[in-house]
Amino acid sequence: MKRIKDIQWKKYNEIDNKYYEEANKLVKEDVFYRPTYHIASPNGLVNDPNGLLFKDGIHHIHYQWSPVEPYHGFKHWRYVKTKDFVNYEDKGVSVVPDHEKEAFGSFSGSAYDFGDTVKIYYTGNMEDGKGNMTEEIQLVADFENEKIINKRVAVDWDGDKFTPHARDPKIFEHNNKKYMIFGVRTKEDDLGGLAVYEMNDYDDFTFKTILKPSIKGNTYGYMWECPNLDKINDKYLFFISAEGYFNEKDKYELNSSRNVVYTIIDKIDFDGNQLNEKFAMKNMDYGYDFYAPQTYWANNKLLNIGWFGVCDVQYPTDEYSWHSMLTIPREMSIENDELVQKPYLEFVNNVLKDKKIVKTNNININKNKHLKFTLNGNIDFKILNDNNEYLEVKFTDDEIIMDRSNQTSQVDWDFETTRYAKRKIKNKPQIVEIFIDSSSIELFADDYKTVFTSRFFVKNFNRIEFSCDQEFEVSNISPIIYK
Repeated sequence: MKRIKDIQWKKYNEIDNKYYEEANKLVKEDVFYRPTYHIASPNGLVNDPNGLLFKDGIHHIHYQWSPVEPYHGFKHWRYVKTKDFVNYEDKGVSVVPDHEKEAFGSFSGSAYDFGDTVKIYYTGNMEDGKGNMTEEIQLVADFENEKIINKRVAVDWDGDKFTPHARDPKIFEHNNKKYMIFGVRTKEDDLGGLAVYEMNDYDDFTFKTILKPSIKGNTYGYMWECPNLDKINDKYLFFISAEGYFNEKDKYELNSSRNVVYTIIDKIDFDGNQLNEKFAMKNMDYGYDFYAPQTYWANNKLLNIGWFGVCDVQYPTDEYSWHSMLTIPREMSIENDELVQKPYLEFVNNVLKDKKIVKTNNININKNKHLKFTLNGNIDFKILNDNNEYLEVKFTDDEIIMDRSNQTSQVDWDFETTRYAKRKIKNKPQIVEIFIDSSSIELFADDYKTVFTSRFFVKNFNRIEFSCDQEFEVSNISPIIYK
């Protein structure tokens, strides 16, 4: 679908219905790539998950949405909720960019449950009308009766400290005080940092500090988008979606145009300006298509949901007028200062069906499939169709390798290279778990210490072939039911 200039800066309810009808018709024509159990918008472009909240047994999931077109455009939020990750209520648009400080889009943000009230904190984007950002403001709104209302400014843009890039707020509690953190590009060095503001009231904050890298020689890029800081037992997990932090010389790390990277922090110090990271930030995911994950707590488990996409790519689904989706929810923990990500157990228990144990090297697939097995040694597999078009994954002695160069429809960008991860578990059994959907794979390996999140575009794939017989737990996956 080509860009339509007539709707570029129109709010969703100002766009002529004929454009929705055209887009929705194209979406229905996509019998190849449209997901079955991943959250996707009815049309247009999905990006960052926002306002994630678990309350009274319900998962509230908002996400950024550009209406109609499969391109980054005038950002709104859409909202769905679910108890079981099968049955969803689609609540439609939850944030319309109608505040004076979001004249060029409602950017990312989060929810915080104060007990007696839930607030939504997010970024209002301002531009000069020529594509140049002028300022970004942190807004707060009330989340009442499943509506986001009463928008007002929480933290204004500080042009003395920041370039126009200052966004993606979250509330963090530390030593009985609450703080707003958000990513910034600082004026003094034009590099990324973490802004920290102390909360006085829901819409009143005082500047505290800007945290910068502690390890010399590291910047982690020129902009720290979507920062997440969470305490897990006695440690702090910190991760960002980093702009300008990549390494073309290392095939294992930082191999996308923008990379999601994490570190561990033993001690938080908001009276200083050092991040106090234990090690230089490294990949959280080794696949092609993972960005802007956000955390939230559910049943005492720290979960993340990510954007199943990247900023600089137009996908083959553009012709069907939709772009991207969200990942499945993942539980996060720390083992020996290493991040572990597992499919959220509640999600797994609710969506998997028809489970059986088979020993084979060939499994038929109709749109989606879940596989889990214990791997001893090495194995290769392909997800393929009858035209020998496929996605390939290899477990070698030292590496896990993913290659989508032989798919039906190619992805055209500067970082379309084979993806590699060093095997963390060698010479002993490890759990491998795989979620396949119509155009996606989420691969969990090394006992959940290595994750590949990737789209793939193989039309009419119908099987997965392995290099040797293997005993598998195989399940189908319940499709999302919207009401």
